[in-house]
Amino acid sequence: MFRIFNQSQLITIFFITFLIANLGAQDTEEFFSRPAPNYPSHDPLLGWIDSRNSLTLNGKWHYIVDPMNNGLPEESFFGGFPANKTQKNNLERVEFSFEDAETMNVPGDWNSQNENLFFYRGPVWFYKKFNYSLQPNELVHLYIGTSNFSTKIFINGEIVGAFNSGYTAFNFEVSKYLKNGDNFIIIQVDNTLSADSVPTKKTDWWPYGGILGDVQLITTPRVFIQNANLQLSDKSSNEIKLSVHLNEPVSKKVNLSIPELGIDIDFVSDQEGSINQKINLDDLILWDVGSPKLYDVVISTDSDVISDRIGFREIKVIDEKILLNGNQIKLKGISMHAEPIGEEGFAFSKQHFKNLLNTAQDLKVNFIRASHYPYTRYISQLCDELGILLWEEIPVYWNINWSNVETKTSAKTMLTQMIHRDWNRASVIIWSIGNETPFSDARMDFMIDLKETAEGLDSSRLISAALLSGSVEQFRSLTYFLAKEGLKHSFVSYYEKAIFNQIVSQLQPLYGSMDTFKINIKDPLAEHLDIIAYNEYFGWYYTSFIVDQLGVEESTLRKLMFKLMPSIKIESQYKKPIHLSEFGAGAKRNFKADGGIWSEEYQEDVYRHQLEMIQNNDQIQGLSPWILKDFRSMMRPLAGVQDFYNRKGLVDEDGKKKKAFRVLQQFYEDEWE
Repeated sequence: MFRIFNQSQLITIFFITFLIANLGAQDTEEFFSRPAPNYPSHDPLLGWIDSRNSLTLNGKWHYIVDPMNNGLPEESFFGGFPANKTQKNNLERVEFSFEDAETMNVPGDWNSQNENLFFYRGPVWFYKKFNYSLQPNELVHLYIGTSNFSTKIFINGEIVGAFNSGYTAFNFEVSKYLKNGDNFIIIQVDNTLSADSVPTKKTDWWPYGGILGDVQLITTPRVFIQNANLQLSDKSSNEIKLSVHLNEPVSKKVNLSIPELGIDIDFVSDQEGSINQKINLDDLILWDVGSPKLYDVVISTDSDVISDRIGFREIKVIDEKILLNGNQIKLKGISMHAEPIGEEGFAFSKQHFKNLLNTAQDLKVNFIRASHYPYTRYISQLCDELGILLWEEIPVYWNINWSNVETKTSAKTMLTQMIHRDWNRASVIIWSIGNETPFSDARMDFMIDLKETAEGLDSSRLISAALLSGSVEQFRSLTYFLAKEGLKHSFVSYYEKAIFNQIVSQLQPLYGSMDTFKINIKDPLAEHLDIIAYNEYFGWYYTSFIVDQLGVEESTLRKLMFKLMPSIKIESQYKKPIHLSEFGAGAKRNFKADGGIWSEEYQEDVYRHQLEMIQNNDQIQGLSPWILKDFRSMMRPLAGVQDFYNRKGLVDEDGKKKKAFRVLQQFYEDEWE
C-alpha cells in the first residue's frame, strides 16, 4: 500500500535523507558550530517621534539572564532563544521558557531591579507579547530610545537587526515581521564593554545594562518625513534654515507651518527627497536663558504630518567671549550623570530629569553639562522649556582604541544619532566629542574626524571636548610652587622644609623667573575646538599624585594647595574661552572627619578656594563643577564612605544638600558676572 506525502513532508524527508547521507563526512567541530547570521543595520533615525502615531511597548517584560551567551544560535549548539520554542509534550526537550521567567520594567536597567544583577555584565534576553493590527499602506518602525550596549532584535522568531552603539536612540522598519493578532518580540542586550568598545571597558560611572529608553512601534505612510531640522541662519537673526529629508528619493510637496509667525509655505523636495531652504522672518523672538520662547512648528505632506515646539537662538564665540544672541554670557553650570534623585538606577523618564533640573536650578545655574554620554530625549526637551543651556556628549572617554576602525564607527554612530535626535533643541549649544583623552597622533586623527562629522551634521552649535590635565611638566612646576609656599608656613615641619629647600634649589633654574603657578593648556586638540574645556582637580587628586615622590605628609600638601590655589593662573595660547568642565572633591553627607578628607567641610573648602581662583582668571568663561549628585561607580568601593558611589556630588543620592552646594549657589547668584 502506497502512502501519499504532501509537499512539506517530502521536503522534510529529503532533508533528513541528505543529513544522514552526509553526516559521516561532517567534521564534529563543524557540526557543533554554526555560522553567524546576518544582522541588518539600523535605519536612519526617525525624528520628531513624539508627534507620530505610536504604540508603546513599555511595561513588564520577561527576561532570562544568559551569562554564557547560550541563547544565540550562532554562539551555541544549544542556542535557540529567538524562536521562543515551547514544549509540546513531556518528551520534548526545551531548556528555557520566557513565559515562566521573571519580569522587570522596561525602560529600566537590570542592575537596580534585581539585586543579584547589581554587578552583572553580560547578555540578558527580554521577551514581550503584544497584539497588533496591521493597516494597508503603512510602515511600522520599532523605535528604542536607549539600549546598553549591544542589542540584537527578533520579532516572531525572525532576525530584525543589531545595534551596537549604546546610550543612543535607533529604529528599524519591522512591517514585514509583524502579523495581525498576537506577536512576540525578543531582544538580547549585552552590556559587556571591551578595549575596542565605546565607552571603553573601564568607566568611572555605572555601566547600566538593559533597555533604558522607551520602546515604541511607530506607524508612518510608505513615503514619510524621516527627519527635519530648523535652525537660525548664520547670516541673520531674522532668517531660519529648513532641512527636510523624506525616506524615499521622490519629488513631493512639503508644507512648513509656524502659525504664530504667519508662516505657511509649500516647498517641493528634490529628486533625492530633500529640501534645503532659507526663510526670512519678521518679529522673530529668540529663545534665551530665562525667556525660552518656543514656536509650534508643523511640517506636512499629503500623507504625513510631524510637529514640535522649537526655539531659535544664536550661539557663537568671538575671541575669548561666548555670545548668546549677540550678548556675552558666562556659563554658570553644573555637570550631571543620568541617575535619578532618590531612586537607584538609570534616569530615563521626563520626571527623573525634571527632579534633577529643579535641583540644579536651586544652584542658580544657566547651564548643564550632560556627561559623559547621551541621556534620553527628555533632558533636552525640559532644558528647552526651562531656558537652561545644555552640553551633550558621547562616551569617547579615557584611552579607547584610537586605531580600531569599528571603534571609530561606533563613536561616529553615537554622535550622528545624538545630533539627529536633538538638532532642533535650542537649549543644546555644545556637542562634546569626548572626555579626558590622552594625547597621541592616532587620538588626534580620531577626534578631528569626529569634530568634522559633527560640523557636517550641524554647524549651528559649538564643538568642544573636556581636555585632560596633569602633564609631567605641570606636576613638576606645581611641586616647585608648593615647595616654595611650604617654606613660608609654621605648620610645615623642619624635616619637610628641608625637603622643600632641596626641591626649590633643584627646580629654581627652571621656574625661578615665574612668580605664580601657571597652566598653559597646550593640548593640540584645543586648536580645533570652539571652547577649550578643561578638567582640573586642585585640592583633591593632585596632592595625592605627588606625595609619594616627595616624602612629606599629604596633609601638609593639602594645606599648601589651599594657600596656592587663589593665585593659580589657567590660560591657553589659543585665543578662545576656557570652560572648567570639571573640578571638585568627594564628601559623604554628614561624614565626621574634623574637616578632613570625605567631610562636607573639606569639600566646602575646595570650592571656596577654586572659586577664588576662578575670579582671578579672566579667560575662564564657563564652569560645570563635578558634580550635581553622588552617582554609582564600580571604581569606588571604600566601605562606609563611598560604598560604590562617587561622592563628589553637591547633593547626596537622595537629593540632600551638602555645605558646598550653598557656596556655589552664592557664587553664581552674587559674585560671578
